[in-house]
Amino acid sequence: MLMHPSLFLFYFSLLLSIFLIISANSWFVVWMGLEMNLIFFIPLMLKKNNKYSNESSIKYFLTQAFASVLIINSALLLSKSVVVLENILLAALLLKSGMAPFHQWLPSLVEGLSWNCLMILFILQKISPLLLISFLLKEGATRGMSYMVIIACAAVGSLGGIMSVSLRKIMAYSSISHMSWVLTSMVLSNFSWMSYYLVYCMVLVCALDMFSKSSVFSINQLMLSAMKIRVVLGVSLLSLGGLPPFTGFVPKFMVSVSLLQNELYFIFFVLLGSTFLSLFFYMRIVLVSAMLSSKNMVFNFKVELKETKISLNVMGLIIPSLFFLVL
Repeated sequence: MLMHPSLFLFYFSLLLSIFLIISANSWFVVWMGLEMNLIFFIPLMLKKNNKYSNESSIKYFLTQAFASVLIINSALLLSKSVVVLENILLAALLLKSGMAPFHQWLPSLVEGLSWNCLMILFILQKISPLLLISFLLKEGATRGMSYMVIIACAAVGSLGGIMSVSLRKIMAYSSISHMSWVLTSMVLSNFSWMSYYLVYCMVLVCALDMFSKSSVFSINQLMLSAMKIRVVLGVSLLSLGGLPPFTGFVPKFMVSVSLLQNELYFIFFVLLGSTFLSLFFYMRIVLVSAMLSSKNMVFNFKVELKETKISLNVMGLIIPSLFFLVL
């Protein structure tokens, strides 16, 4: 399907703003890049013109604008060497990336967006805040706050997903839960969080792309889909949950080993417990879609099976040996 030239401009400008933030050497240029990123993403949210997308775009704009005000004000006063300002700046970046306890806007916003917009929101829109957070965590003043956010993300992401039925909300809480692992790996090393985020994005794209092509938005609709779709989605979701031997297990295993080596046992057990709870609601989706047959259903969705999506998720059998060679 052909893309409208204006949409191509928005996508290109969105990527350009991310590169601007990555290459910035001052907080003012970072703030300008974040504002560009906000302005060019809102038209993509409004591509589906209905009251739900309008409401979501307003929520997103108000939340991101408030975070931008905090960023520019705290960045201007950072030269005063006040510890509180660094924590305020970190809180603003956490609000932009939708991490707990600043996550309230994210689950309510996703219901009005398409799967393609959610793919951008969960992947591209988190790159810039995560990169800036990794810079701030190099300072010792924000380390204590980061541990509290890790525990909050792990608890909220796992418990929120169990209580949700909508697949979009489940994916939102899954994103919050994975942010606890990303933030933990950020505390350990840059290589850890970048490799974790790269694998997470790869697995997430496989799952969201199948949701988009099959137009599935709830567990009930998933039962009406074809068996081929349910197989691919089942593999993608189990990989997203970190179940061995799928690809999503590899970065979690690496982070777990690093946590034990650094004697961060409490954080390790919190993340391990949240992963078990997350696997519970992933397994619930997989088992419900696998056990309930769609032979007697009136409506069935037909989508071709993509072998590449299964192979990307089963590469966890091969990838660990490659990572061990690097380590």
